Amino acid sequence: MGWTVTHKTPGTSVRSFFENQFNTDWPDGRVGRVIDCATFLHEAYIAFEQIYPDGRREVGAVVCLLKRWGDPYYNFGYKDMSEDMGPSACNCPERILNLLTPTDNKTSLEWRERCWQNVERRRNGVSLHKGLVIRFDNTIPFCGGIRENTFLAVEPKRLYFSNVSGTRHFRLRRQTLRQEPWQVVNS
Repeated sequence: MGWTVTHKTPGTSVRSFFENQFNTDWPDGRVGRVIDCATFLHEAYIAFEQIYPDGRREVGAVVCLLKRWGDPYYNFGYKDMSEDMGPSACNCPERILNLLTPTDNKTSLEWRERCWQNVERRRNGVSLHKGLVIRFDNTIPFCGGIRENTFLAVEPKRLYFSNVSGTRHFRLRRQTLRQEPWQVVNS
């Protein structure tokens, strides 16, 4: 579950790169193909199709965290995870989610639900503004054993929040806002 660091020719699209990395014909007769790829910040979301010898077809998601490396040749790194590994990155766009075939894998279903929540949040245009109160589904841990799940936006551009009573102040990480499910309590 580590990083793969390799060469990516300048100008090669992320999709083309992963098609070259992941498209394969297995000895058991299965065929695997990247059918779509979307990037979001330093994340790539891939719809990966497997066709079995009996004609059965499955499409699952592969999430790749992306990183540029400073080496002139080994200039590109990625960490790939299948959706059934429950990746924390859950900004998969709707167009990729719509390509996935049904699954009964609990971890995959939970990951897909987190992605759909983010799609809905983007679709509804929820933006942070001063005075907005948001509630996370889970508590967020902070130093000193403090855990909170409801926050009042104090300086949203700098991600400064307080608890609702205003007695404690917090700075949330963008990653927390992107990956943890939350709802607007008041606008």
